[in-house]
Amino acid sequence: MKKMLLIAALFISFVSAQQLRTWKKTNFDYVGNSSRINDIFFLNTQVGWVVNGIGQIHKTTDGGVTWTRQLNKGTFTHFRSVGFFDSLSGYAGALGWGDVNNTAAKDSVILYRTTNGGTNWNPEQQLTSKTIERGFCGMHVFNDSIIYGVGRVRGPAWFYKTTDRGTTWIAKNMAAYVPGLIDVRFFTKDSGIIVGLTDTTHELSKGIILSTTDAGETWDTVYTTARTNEWAWKITFPSRKIGYVSLQRNSNVAPVFFLKTTDGGVTWNQKQFSATGYFVQGIGFLNDTLGWAGGTSLAPKQTTDGGETWTSMTIGNSLNRFRKINDSLMYVSGAGVWKYSPGTSLGIHQNKISVPITHSLQQNYPNPFNPQTTIEFSIPEDGFATISIYDITGAWIRTLYSDHANKGSFKVSWDGQIESTEEAPSGTYFYRLQTKNFSETKKMLLIR
Repeated sequence: MKKMLLIAALFISFVSAQQLRTWKKTNFDYVGNSSRINDIFFLNTQVGWVVNGIGQIHKTTDGGVTWTRQLNKGTFTHFRSVGFFDSLSGYAGALGWGDVNNTAAKDSVILYRTTNGGTNWNPEQQLTSKTIERGFCGMHVFNDSIIYGVGRVRGPAWFYKTTDRGTTWIAKNMAAYVPGLIDVRFFTKDSGIIVGLTDTTHELSKGIILSTTDAGETWDTVYTTARTNEWAWKITFPSRKIGYVSLQRNSNVAPVFFLKTTDGGVTWNQKQFSATGYFVQGIGFLNDTLGWAGGTSLAPKQTTDGGETWTSMTIGNSLNRFRKINDSLMYVSGAGVWKYSPGTSLGIHQNKISVPITHSLQQNYPNPFNPQTTIEFSIPEDGFATISIYDITGAWIRTLYSDHANKGSFKVSWDGQIESTEEAPSGTYFYRLQTKNFSETKKMLLIR
């Protein structure tokens, strides 16, 4: 019995998923680059880019521990969106010239392209014009060949797309449908939604959602809000059926609402966010029920019941864009960059007695397995650690742990489910340990 108790004591709970569910500020120097970060895009858990309203693009390769400024064009260029096909090829969208609220922005280039990970950025000449007013506010990287975009916030309204990795871009004038567009989300290469406003004068405007089933050739109005002084601002879909759209209201007008769908965007219902004035812009959900919204100097709010109730909590302020990386990781940008790392839902255990001198990743056991297996690893220094699962093609399917860990030996279990909680089929899988100074991958076999 004593021996069993001793063994049990060696492995104690390091942290549970709920205890890890906290927002942490990254090391982005907002004071030194004091303009709201309008958009954020992460290619994976570690590599990401942010853009702001003073012509800057910043990159991190270590999950926000360090940031490098790649471009600084000043207020001449007002960046509003960013997205990447892969680690080298990406785009940054700008507001363009002629916006009445951003008269310092005079750049006729509304889209910049990089082919070397952001080291150099060059104008995308296909959309550049000194005579046509347009801007690139919202961007959705659909896959490694397709990007959809919309703009701009105070008009005129345009829809953009490339289906060949940027070789050709199409710009569609949307004036016949709507005066201004802000965000875009596609579900298939042909079907998607866009959101914006019914009047460029905010006091006269209502929020509006439009949908397409032919890749943007034609559009139908899906929903228009009942109130004026309102714009539909950001879209988030934590799953295919459940989605949310934030509604911005100016001038301390109350109450404040948001929109929710439970049928994949076919129908929408309004729900109250705040009984008092609150300038909401950013909204993001980690899953169907857990989410956040914010956008002013007021404290952001959190919901754990799909938006039925909201409570104030601490992240930062001026929140504009949430980016879900996987069910274990989310980022948000605004007056800085914050990171949400809940860790594994299965729990991770740390050996508190033995301190390793080298990194190591052990073979999982049992192997082959059905339905659960255990993975042990060691790290000799404090730092960020990630354990992720990949299928035979190398595609990511699950993150078991992603957070700061103290040096030591750990074990974590995989229950054979992918990130959406569906069962992974029989086959070969890979698990990878990644830290700042180490990476190793091993193979395992699941037999149903």
